[in-house]
Amino acid sequence: MNRSWNFRRGVLLALAGYTAFLVFAAPQRCADALQAGLRLCGGPLLVSLFPFLIVSTLLIQCPAAGVLGLPFYPVERLIGVRAPAAGRVLLVGFLGGFAPAASAAAEAVHSGQLTAQEADAILPACVCSGPSFVILTVGRSMLGSAELGVLLFLAQVMAGYLCAALLARLGGPPLASKRSEANPSEARVLRLDSIIAQAAQTYVKLCAFVLFFRMLAAGAGEVLPSGAGVFCAMLLEVCSGCDLAAQSGRFASMLCCAALSVQGLSVLMQVRTICPSEMTLRPLYRARLLHLPLSLLLFYLLLPQRAQETFSTLCGQVITMRRLPPDCALLIFAGCCFAVCELSRTVGSDREDMKKSSDKVANQY
Repeated sequence: MNRSWNFRRGVLLALAGYTAFLVFAAPQRCADALQAGLRLCGGPLLVSLFPFLIVSTLLIQCPAAGVLGLPFYPVERLIGVRAPAAGRVLLVGFLGGFAPAASAAAEAVHSGQLTAQEADAILPACVCSGPSFVILTVGRSMLGSAELGVLLFLAQVMAGYLCAALLARLGGPPLASKRSEANPSEARVLRLDSIIAQAAQTYVKLCAFVLFFRMLAAGAGEVLPSGAGVFCAMLLEVCSGCDLAAQSGRFASMLCCAALSVQGLSVLMQVRTICPSEMTLRPLYRARLLHLPLSLLLFYLLLPQRAQETFSTLCGQVITMRRLPPDCALLIFAGCCFAVCELSRTVGSDREDMKKSSDKVANQY
């Protein structure tokens, strides 16, 4: 316990020293990063995040909104969470990204619609950047192609679903067996003014994380070499990581995919701030390790490739080919889902056999 506390103090002291060093070593770069962060918080982030913080709470509070989560029922089955609120949390994560999804999961836990274990199991499938940020900001603005943005978004969403399913199936018995009925006295119904005020407070907290880690990422890009600066920015803040990755040249789209998969320390701390203390977030931390190779693989399969036609001795003709057609990609995704199901059945049968053999040995003695 003492060693852990000393380690935390050492990390905080190093972070404080690094922050102070950046302010004096690259003051203009830090100022530009803070100004850019304020423009981001007052522009695209405000439009794509703040309304969904309100929508997420409204969807969880309204039982009739469960109909909207029906398209995500197969994902619920793969994850192993059968609660009606699970589909709504997945819907919010698909439309709004990590912050509204974390807010919806936290509200579902507070209202007794989800247990803390079920919310932890759902988060790996929801913690991703929203479609507006990925498609418009990263795809169209940074990479110059909205189509690449769509492929990036699909790759990270599918990888998130597969990671959540694998972790839930391999991490123990189905969560539905552990779920207890919600206590009606613990359920709460928020008024509209309280929902808006709570969303405003949450948004201000998230903007503080964006500003601080964006400044750290910009300072790292100024002090460190180019390659190390991009890597450090990807680990700190997703928007800065995508911005530097988009300027890296040939492998810009793959590096942007990696930055979106890692999400950065800023996103993880924002999710930790939103979620209640009874949620451990351990499945989310484990999922980030699996998400990176899966998202890169899926994006590579969907990535448009440009090839040079060599059958003509005349002027070269540039044609556009796809690494994999969308229908084949959907078939592969369905095959991965079936593989997860079969793997879960195999693991479950092995556990039952081990339990039976242990019971026989216990009865003999």
